[in-house]
This record gives sequence, structure tokens and C-alpha cells, in this order.
Amino acid sequence: MSGATIRPARAEDQPGLTALWATVFTPALAPDQWLVDAQRLAHTLVAQDDAGVCGSIYGLPKRLRESDGGVADVHAIGSVAVAERARGKGLARRLVAATLETARDADWALLFTGTPDVYRSSGFASFSMPRTLRGPWTAPAFAEAAGRVERETVGLGSLGSLGGVYERSRAGRVVLAPVRDDRDWTMAEVRMRGARLYRRVEGSAVRGYAIADTDGDLGRLLESAVLPEPGGSAAVYRELYAAVAADWAAAGVRACELAVPALPEEERVVHDFAPHAVRQEDRTGMVRPLRREARLHGIRHFTAGDYF
Repeated sequence: MSGATIRPARAEDQPGLTALWATVFTPALAPDQWLVDAQRLAHTLVAQDDAGVCGSIYGLPKRLRESDGGVADVHAIGSVAVAERARGKGLARRLVAATLETARDADWALLFTGTPDVYRSSGFASFSMPRTLRGPWTAPAFAEAAGRVERETVGLGSLGSLGGVYERSRAGRVVLAPVRDDRDWTMAEVRMRGARLYRRVEGSAVRGYAIADTDGDLGRLLESAVLPEPGGSAAVYRELYAAVAADWAAAGVRACELAVPALPEEERVVHDFAPHAVRQEDRTGMVRPLRREARLHGIRHFTAGDYF
């Protein structure tokens, strides 16, 4: 078997990529999110040997907030996969080097991995992020079906009205959080499809929202955002959490995983909602400087809808 060749993806590679991702990732990685990227072929490199597609890497341009209040152009790396027959030959390192060659306009590169040693030799360094709180859960005293909270199921097109709330809740306050364009919102809808969307409305305006689901007796809060209004945002968070709590209590939830940034007004409500949940340190994130170092001091957060 000859060595693998790395090249840009072609439309006819989709079956091979789908098969590769199904065998390499657990659970199997479906191509749904990749397919909504109209420029996916330009963003994807594949490795091919005599037997077909044996590797892949996806390099997505994203705009992420930094601690100086600015926005960085970031090369976000995902779907790094090497077939079993091609392992042990440095192919993952070659794929990373190849995608970085396409990122000449990016400030820095970002990836998330459970195998950080694979990427340290390519110049990546880990960082910590207290992304979730986990622990036992019982319904708080304020659990109720709040009248100003609307519910619907997340699907394509369901998050379009939330952009202003999300951006204002993160701008100047949360680093790593993307400045979401239309593609980012569609990808978020794909990743969180089927979860329940809670919107706190006032007239025709959305003042805040939460996205949550359940898996057996586990309740998961996937994302939340509220307009940062002085003296008013904590009350909106409380109404949203009350609606989530009412549904979780009805579903028999006994444990929780809450993906929320450590914003003071939300932390107070979270403590009442799940007093025994504890912040978890997530060290799956890795960065590498390209044009410059990443500026990630402060409240770091990345939601379920933002992975790639």
C-alpha cells in the first residue's frame, strides 16, 4: 500500500467521509452539520490511499470574542479522522499541517480533543474552561410553567430570532463565544435539533432564551442567554429556569449538566436551580498562535451549538 496523498475534498468523497466518520468517532459522527456548510469542500482536506479515503480534517473560519473586547479571525479545526489502516504513520500531523497552510489570514487556530498529546507536537497548547456544572438535581421551589415563556422544538429556522439576545449577552463579557453568522446559527440548529427552546417574550420581543433536553433522568441545559439589562436580567433567567424546572420535574430528572458561562446574574439563579451542581474543568480546548497569540483571559465559554 502506497503512502496517503492529502488533497482538497471533492463532492464524490462524501460517502467515503461518512463511512470514515462512522467508524472513527464514538458516537458516530453524522455529516449533517458538515452538509449545511455551503463551502464545506473548500474547508475540508482528505487523505487518500490505494483503498480510498483514509483521513480527513475540517478547517472552518470563525470569528471569536477575545478578552480585550475585540474579535479574532480563528481557524477552527474539527473532524480529524484517520482510518485504522493508516494509523501510526504521522498522518494526523500531516493533516493538521496541511489545514494550517490554508489558514494564512487567521489570528490563531482552535480545536477540541480528548487526545491532546496528538496535537502538542503541532504547536497546540491546552487551556481550561469551566464550561459546565454537574450534580444531582431536584426541582427547586420556584419550578413553574411561567406564562411569558414560550416553548418549541429546535429545528432548522427556529433560532433565527435569537441573534440579538445572544450577541448582547456575550459581547464584552464572554471570551471564546462566537460572533455567529447565518452558517453558525444553522449549524447550532443542527447540533441542538430536537431539544426544547424556551423563549421569554415581552410583546413581540425576545428578552432571553434557554435550550434544554433530557436523557433518561439527566437534564441538560445546552445554552442560555438573556439581554444584560441592569436589575432585570436575573429575573428573566429565573423565569426561564422555572419553566425548564417544571418540565424536568415532570420528566423525572434527577441529575443535571448545565452549560452556562459564569456570568454573575446567571450564577445566582443557577445556585437556586441546582444548588449541588459543581463547576467542571474542561481541558479539551487547544490553541495555536498563527499571526499572534490568542487572548482568552476572563469568562471562557463555548456552547453545544458552537462545536464543529
